[in-house]
Amino acid sequence: MQNNKRFFARKLPLAAAVAAAVMTGPAMAVDFNGYARAGASTNIGSGGEQTCFGNGATGHYVGRLADECDTYAELGLGDELYNEDGKTFRFDSMLAYSADPQGNDYQALNGGNNINNVDFTNSETTTNNSDPYGGGDIALRQLYVSAKNVIDSLPGATLWAGKRFYQRKDIHQLDLYYVNNSGYGAGIENISMGSGNFSVAYTNSDTSDGDNLVQNNKIDLRYAFPVASDYTLELIGIYAMADLTDQQEAAGIEDEDGYFLTAEVSTGIMGGFNKFAIQYGADSMGFANAEGSSGGRVDNGNVAGYFESSWRVLNHGVIKLGNSWDLGHSIVYEQAESHDPAAKDGERLSIVARPIYNWTPVMSTAIEVGYSETDRPWFAESQDLGKFAIAQQWQAGSGYWARPVIRAYAATFFGDEAEAARGGDGIDGDIQIGAQIEAWW
Repeated sequence: MQNNKRFFARKLPLAAAVAAAVMTGPAMAVDFNGYARAGASTNIGSGGEQTCFGNGATGHYVGRLADECDTYAELGLGDELYNEDGKTFRFDSMLAYSADPQGNDYQALNGGNNINNVDFTNSETTTNNSDPYGGGDIALRQLYVSAKNVIDSLPGATLWAGKRFYQRKDIHQLDLYYVNNSGYGAGIENISMGSGNFSVAYTNSDTSDGDNLVQNNKIDLRYAFPVASDYTLELIGIYAMADLTDQQEAAGIEDEDGYFLTAEVSTGIMGGFNKFAIQYGADSMGFANAEGSSGGRVDNGNVAGYFESSWRVLNHGVIKLGNSWDLGHSIVYEQAESHDPAAKDGERLSIVARPIYNWTPVMSTAIEVGYSETDRPWFAESQDLGKFAIAQQWQAGSGYWARPVIRAYAATFFGDEAEAARGGDGIDGDIQIGAQIEAWW
């Protein structure tokens, strides 16, 4: 035993030196950032799992609080790799994981495994695609390099290329990205021009037309500049073009250019901010305001519910109401013209408010009230949905944006969509309860 003690005593200084060298080396310079949410929930009215009405792709039009039935995480790693004479190069990456529902203790990283997709008669079915072990999807979301001050004629500008989230705009309480031209591309951003900054980017968004993969090229132009005092106006124009191969053109695949415009005014107000935006999309980007905000698509006339044009107006923000109260608010209204003249047009209204009372620096109560009404060409009539949710929260600091947070919540949904849920059995007026964590760093 004494020999062992002497052995460890001799080794400890060396181990400590190695550990110190590692901890003080480049590894410590790596930036770790991300987002995560996960939780457990149930319906105590009609039983079973909680029913949710929104998702991260299309937003939660009655608010996301108590309406997230998935596990989702984004894990990013990046580092500044060069910094000489004011010129910098930086690498950033991000992987994302998504799993739905949240009822299993083992969820693989290689494919969803919703019970509706399971073929139990298939002898090749594996634990990664069959219940009770639910799986999930892992995806590469970002992988790019940015270089600042490397173009001498454009001081302060940043050159970038790769795959990234490109200057996205969202309403947090809806998880709605109303500008989201992300993906593969390249560009230069924050070019000093007049009183503002100009950015230009090229991105592509491949779409499928049957067995064909069609490349859609997009040019993204943005200019942000101050107007009056404390106000900023940003103008965004995105032009999309399907790039067909000779074989695809010979096969008669349809293609159509399109454009997507946004004007947004933002300001600081009442200890927070407010943003007001007007958007319009047409032709191959005509669906952008009604169904998403990426784009370029092909074979438009054969896409069910395709919109020839659409427009949207929205207002959202977060303000302080006294020392203890915070309020998140949003209103969205959109209309869309159908590609088929015989089909009816689309329309949507969303109104959501989330007041939060901070009891202490680490405890708060949040209430979220939301209402939406949606009409689509394939609906017999418009569908409405209402929600009331309350959550007791413990979070790292006070205020609307404090994270991480642990929530215990209860919510009820009502209206046409709630009545039609669960294949028509409905959850209208049911009480749904759960606990959730949400974090970003």
